[in-house]
Amino acid sequence: MTKVTTILLAAICVPLVALAAAALAQQQKPCETGFTLVTDEVTSDFKYMVDSIQMDAVDVVTSPLYIASDKSILRSPAFYLALAGAGAAFGGSFALDQTLRARLRDMNHSTASELENISYAGVGGLSALVYAYRLYNDDAKGRETMLTGVESAGVASLLALALKPAFGRLRPHQDHHSHTKFFDGGASLPSGEATPMFSLAAGISESFDNRWYVAIPAYSLALADGFGRMGHDSHWFSDIAGAAILGVGTTELLLYLHREHSTQLDRWRVFPVSGSPGRGGETPAGLGISYNW
Repeated sequence: MTKVTTILLAAICVPLVALAAAALAQQQKPCETGFTLVTDEVTSDFKYMVDSIQMDAVDVVTSPLYIASDKSILRSPAFYLALAGAGAAFGGSFALDQTLRARLRDMNHSTASELENISYAGVGGLSALVYAYRLYNDDAKGRETMLTGVESAGVASLLALALKPAFGRLRPHQDHHSHTKFFDGGASLPSGEATPMFSLAAGISESFDNRWYVAIPAYSLALADGFGRMGHDSHWFSDIAGAAILGVGTTELLLYLHREHSTQLDRWRVFPVSGSPGRGGETPAGLGISYNW
């Protein structure tokens, strides 16, 4: 649980602290045009992340009010196709639980740990590199996609913590080789360690429009953590599949919500959309902050 908590806190706090520090360090000096441009972009990203988290929270709380609306996600055929695909993926992984456990449970302890470390460092490093690349190219959309992946890592980790006691599935080394021990006080499904890795991997993949030469390495690195957890005999393969569905699904849902937010300029924001009038020609409501050094 300590590792899950560490990942969760890092996923939520580190990006916000880093962006906030950069925002506070902004200096408008004519002789530092390049630096000013970068800090302007990072400051904008910080505001985007704060506004996104705030509006996502409002969307979640008020979602029951819009279940029957014409724009409800429940009216979209794509939602049911995705749900069916997720169900098929989990069902297939459940069928492979015993086979893969037999092959991976005797993995050397250090090898399993190395796989986990490679996954954390690889996915985390790729996320930072992609964000830096988008910053260098002044690609706001690409940076926003990466920040959405970071937000998803935090949200999905919280959901994983909530789902573990709900399913109550025992870990492989606890259930005497049966993978059907649900609602028995366990905490195996989904994998809390792998969930944020898949959230970040989805952000990396989406930032390149899911091109295969980006998606395959990103998701492979995330899966490495799952194999490491299985090597420790701490998770079934279906636990890892559940983490992948939760992590990727959360990223995709947040990306959808953020696309909707970009068309809803009249919504209240902590940081108003400057220079972008809302419906009726009015400036969106929000809290404006300015300062001088």
